[in-house]
Amino acid sequence: MAKLREVAQVVAKLVDAWGPDNVDYATIWLARGKKVDDLKEFIERFAKDPEKTLQYLEELRQVLHKYIKPKGIKPPAKEPQSARMVNPDLTAEKVEVLSILQALEFADYSEKAKEKALGKLTSMLEELSKEELTPENLQKIGLVAFAVEIIKRGEFERAEEIKRL
Repeated sequence: MAKLREVAQVVAKLVDAWGPDNVDYATIWLARGKKVDDLKEFIERFAKDPEKTLQYLEELRQVLHKYIKPKGIKPPAKEPQSARMVNPDLTAEKVEVLSILQALEFADYSEKAKEKALGKLTSMLEELSKEELTPENLQKIGLVAFAVEIIKRGEFERAEEIKRL
């Protein structure tokens, strides 16, 4: 019972940090998560408190490992530090891209406004591609390229995805 209680306490903390507060949001959250293959990415994008969720998930792994280790199950290898996202804070670029998309919205997505937005974003891509290729720069290029694609396809509602970064 003591072992079960210890596991249950960690699971309770994990669920509290992870889970949304209402059922409707939980349904949407789980539906969107079907497109995410990486658990860490899923938690970072959708958990109520990603930092605590990851912390409690690791704590749960350790507690479970303590009890299943005698059965020969080994914990997974740690993710190498270099494999993590290098620059999750794209604030300046994000603000610029969102400003362009919002200006496009204010112009009622007219053809002329789309051309201007694509011109500005293409010019940003040209400048970014002249810089040294680093993980941070590649993230900036990806953000701008994503904005170009949603304009070309007319999928302006996807700007919300940029806002969540």
